[in-house]
Amino acid sequence: MTPLLRLPRVLRHAEPPARRETYRAFLATVVAVEDLTPRMRRVTLRAPQLADYRRVRADDFFALLIPGDGGIEIPGDEITAETPRGVAELIPEAQRPTLRWYTIRAHRPSSAEIDVDIVLHGSGLASGPGSTWATHARPGDAVGIAEGNGVYNPVPDAERQLFFADITALPALISILESADPAPGRPRPGTGSIAHIEVPSEEDVTEIATDVDVRWHVRGTERTGFSVPRILDGVDVDGISYAWLCAEADMVKRARRLVSGPGGVSKSAITFSGYWRHGQARS
Repeated sequence: MTPLLRLPRVLRHAEPPARRETYRAFLATVVAVEDLTPRMRRVTLRAPQLADYRRVRADDFFALLIPGDGGIEIPGDEITAETPRGVAELIPEAQRPTLRWYTIRAHRPSSAEIDVDIVLHGSGLASGPGSTWATHARPGDAVGIAEGNGVYNPVPDAERQLFFADITALPALISILESADPAPGRPRPGTGSIAHIEVPSEEDVTEIATDVDVRWHVRGTERTGFSVPRILDGVDVDGISYAWLCAEADMVKRARRLVSGPGGVSKSAITFSGYWRHGQARS
């Protein structure tokens, strides 16, 4: 039996975002694959249920149900439960999938499709089921989807916002920055908002359609997390009302400590999540 993985751990954020009352799981079909950069592959999935899919936040994530050697089957057209993990556990053990969590990069209800951008980590310890699946994904492949939630939820009146991401959180950050309404009922990132992004190489730098000041930090031969001390460069932290910090777990821990230091952002106004941990297999 393949162990089921828990939701990405969101350690704290200002107020709980809207959440679903029930979660659906259903089959989807790969209809297109596109390499955006040498490390980022976009996979387009189609399923009838995606026509009425409701996005909760701009950084909505879902569970990609990766088929094992026995394939994957969903009883009936779909199954529902009170949690994403619970809905996956309803799948017969012989077809029980591996779960990995990804952001919905784009949603097209009219064609019942979503795009998901997946980082390709190559072989070895750095790779994992999600990266391996995306590397070999082809149109016509079957995969499962279990609905999830989003976590971006700025506090009221948070015009100046601070973002920090690595390449694994890049799709979620871009979704927030390019969304017309990233958090319904909440303010958009306004004047003075800054996004810091650490990526492995210049090839990973991409255009983002946003008015937010985006600062790229290319790691090259530097150690993962080299950019953390730079996230406050030129920033009047006292004027930042909300921070969204999502990256490798240790990077997030260090970034949160800096941001919430004396005169900094209130801990209750910080959303942060470790997407992966250095030295362990990634999604």
